[in-house]
Amino acid sequence: MVGDRNLFPYTVVCMRPPGESQRSTASPLERSPFISLLFALILSACQALPAVVPCAPRTGDATGTPTAGAPAEPRRLVIENSELIDLHSEQTGRDYELIVGLPESYAKEPQRRYPVLYLLDGQWDFNIVNQMSGALRYDKVIPEILIVGITYAGEKPNYTELRRADYTPTHWQPPDESAPFGGDAPKFLSFLHEHLLPTVEARYRVDASQRLLAGHSAGGLFTLYALLEQPDLFQSYLALSPATFWGNRLLFERERQFHAQHPSLQKRIWMSVGELEWPDYARHAKDFFSQFEASHYEGLALRTQIIPGERHAGVKPEAFNRALRFVFEPWAAQQPRE
Repeated sequence: MVGDRNLFPYTVVCMRPPGESQRSTASPLERSPFISLLFALILSACQALPAVVPCAPRTGDATGTPTAGAPAEPRRLVIENSELIDLHSEQTGRDYELIVGLPESYAKEPQRRYPVLYLLDGQWDFNIVNQMSGALRYDKVIPEILIVGITYAGEKPNYTELRRADYTPTHWQPPDESAPFGGDAPKFLSFLHEHLLPTVEARYRVDASQRLLAGHSAGGLFTLYALLEQPDLFQSYLALSPATFWGNRLLFERERQFHAQHPSLQKRIWMSVGELEWPDYARHAKDFFSQFEASHYEGLALRTQIIPGERHAGVKPEAFNRALRFVFEPWAAQQPRE
């Protein structure tokens, strides 16, 4: 559990007011075997999703108006099977927070090791991917995985400035910015390699041969940068809407150099961009996808996709869904179908 450092200021409301007793007799619908089976299937599906702590009975009258003894403040929602870890980086000089989502069977199967997804921009994308993984696992298209959302510690961190520093390979001034920024990607990659991954893999039962790295936008840029700089650090790379325009398209030349040195690449790589993203942004991304495809790496499993009807932020749910399915296609092909 996250514990006392809750993530979400959502009000939790119970479905049944206190004092309302359960009925002692069943209605004709409740006695129907078909309805009973339907309820059982629905409950089974719900159990596959990451759970939250049960809510306590609400205090109030039949209209919901608080009565004496009602709590002054709403309770906060806590993600079950999750933990927070604080890490300081000597490489970047910054403080980070890891949001760790444990597989449902983690406590029950102490000898088991799990694929691990290292997810950039955990402050935004951990919830999407953590919830989605439960649904995909229920459908038997991915196995149980351990998710590590990487974000920043401290009171009200400026996520935009911090991520733009960590995820960009060079110090550069984009055409629409008033000053240059960024350039700490080499330091951040060293932090991942030397400190973050060893910390996670010493603490949790993960399968280091099944590491995934995923990021969106500037996080997608860093994901591709990490692939080209340290290809053996992860087995799968998921680059969603990557900012390949960065540094006057520096990744294009770096990929050409990389291909000359690595004609064989035994990886699973996903690249995608939304159909309705900014035209120039999408054009740079598509150009990079085309160049990477044209390199014809031996042994590479590569999929590029244009997500129809989506812009830059709304593209995430479908892109993460499709990306995870792609990575675990070999696993899913071996699962029995009911």
